[in-house]
Amino acid sequence: MLSLPEREINFNDLEKEIFKIGCEFAQELLKSVLIAMDQDIQKCRDKKRYRHKGLRETSLKTLMGDVSYRRAVYEEILESGEKSYVYLLDKELDLSCFGKVTSNLAVRIAEASSVCSFREAARNVSSMTGQTISHGGVWNVIQEMGEKLGEVEDTNAWLAKMHEGKGEKKTEILFEEADGVWINMQGKDRPKKGRRCEMKMAVAYDGWEVQGKARYALSNKVMVAGFEKPKQFQQKKEGAIAAVFDTV
Repeated sequence: MLSLPEREINFNDLEKEIFKIGCEFAQELLKSVLIAMDQDIQKCRDKKRYRHKGLRETSLKTLMGDVSYRRAVYEEILESGEKSYVYLLDKELDLSCFGKVTSNLAVRIAEASSVCSFREAARNVSSMTGQTISHGGVWNVIQEMGEKLGEVEDTNAWLAKMHEGKGEKKTEILFEEADGVWINMQGKDRPKKGRRCEMKMAVAYDGWEVQGKARYALSNKVMVAGFEKPKQFQQKKEGAIAAVFDTV
């Protein structure tokens, strides 16, 4: 039963307290589910392929707060004869994190930081989720997301150059538009000469869709933006398009 303080309490305080309790319950529930899944995997795994090497402690920063648990690590012998270690639970769940921050929480952080400062984004995320994060933590997540996005963009650009893009959408006509805007830069991002850098933008689409009366939206829209030099940005744009549309 919820125990309230003796002092007078208002609805806002009550709402926050119940939200906190709900997050704590969700943390324990997620922990229990993860442990149960890991135990099932341990029983059903290919024991000849995966050798149990004990349990390892880990902790994830989730929407409901920190969730700590132990899961099994397995040894696998590769075709090359080398040993590899894998967490089958992570593989089964397709667990993708930025450091220890889950993708769901990282998306909330990115959305918050796109409209305000890192410090304000940290306050907003901490107040709207069960997770407490500092402005430095927000910065770290954004940097890691940027690095991973950059790796994807580089891979897509290389595949497009090799005419091996993974896009499957077919279209007879592909529309493209491009523009640029000059932005005043600060800190280490400031260019050696002047204060401004051009942010290049491009969009590709294969038509229009009716959204309502006199309202339309671009169909299968692909958007790209960046501060790269023209040739690099062109490669980045072609990679993004080839990842969605069949350009081969």
